[in-house]
Amino acid sequence: MTFRLYVMRHGDALMKAPRDSLRPLSQLGHDQAVDTAKHLHSHLHLHLGSAPRLVLASPYLRAQETTQHMVAGIEYTNEVVTSDEITPNDSPDSVIKLLSDYESFGSVLMVSHQPLVSGLIGRLVSGHYHEGPPMGTASIVCLDMPTVGIGMANLEWVKHSEL
Repeated sequence: MTFRLYVMRHGDALMKAPRDSLRPLSQLGHDQAVDTAKHLHSHLHLHLGSAPRLVLASPYLRAQETTQHMVAGIEYTNEVVTSDEITPNDSPDSVIKLLSDYESFGSVLMVSHQPLVSGLIGRLVSGHYHEGPPMGTASIVCLDMPTVGIGMANLEWVKHSEL
């Protein structure tokens, strides 16, 4: 059995808010999230058995709003777990440890932030933080790995927002 991880960066967000964690999506960000959800929904219909069995989301408002669009767009009906361990400046190694706790789910969608998402992808694929792909707003990658660990993942595909 393999572990599939979808790693997504939140959609475009407004710059003005009392603090970073309260920045909402802009209209562009909402549109991007809907578009990415449509892409993932199409992918999931073509690859039965790869649908997320768990969704992990950052507690930051822009990630929560993006997650709402993703959950609706892929018709996900299970639990959404909000994790304080996947915010912008958290450590990719800490997230790898967190993900290993969810390995039994088989497939997880994680909605988070830069610079964490690029560093995490780089660490999972090549073992190096700085070798992850650039992740624009609402970008998503699909990783497959036999087990959650440093350098264990194969990058299956990347989808960047075209909006």
